[in-house]
Amino acid sequence: MTAPPKDGTTARRTWVWRAVLVCWCLFMWSRSLKAGDASLGDSSLVVGLARPIFEAVGVTDADLMQFVVRKLAHFTEYLVMGLLCRQAFPVGEGPHGRGAAYAARALTVALVPSADECIQLFVPGRSGMVRDVLIDMAGAVSGLALSGWTSRLRSRRARRS
Repeated sequence: MTAPPKDGTTARRTWVWRAVLVCWCLFMWSRSLKAGDASLGDSSLVVGLARPIFEAVGVTDADLMQFVVRKLAHFTEYLVMGLLCRQAFPVGEGPHGRGAAYAARALTVALVPSADECIQLFVPGRSGMVRDVLIDMAGAVSGLALSGWTSRLRSRRARRS
């Protein structure tokens, strides 16, 4: 299946999605610039809200709750990035269109979380963790997969109509 030819509107839309993706990455990186205590405070607020859910499933250890909330935040931020990434780098026409889109997506999925964790190396009370890069990448790949799956579903429904 080939993508439709890029007219001016499609090209502009792609650049808008790329701008949104850049803004989202800057937002994520800004979160990494928060000092450890401030970041912990944010997580503690969410833990407080989610405590009844944790306790309902038998989790009472506050440290475990904090860990789960922080890692889910990583995963979710990057899931959104994966959704945006697919829109920002659509598959184009020609022999290099598919490869170029996949390469741009793969580079984004690998480099953005790596940079994110490197930023944290220079922030008081924070540290860069390979585990977090892997969680981030899993979130981004999940976002790409979810976006691809929903796109295929929409395409199938449109063909049936």
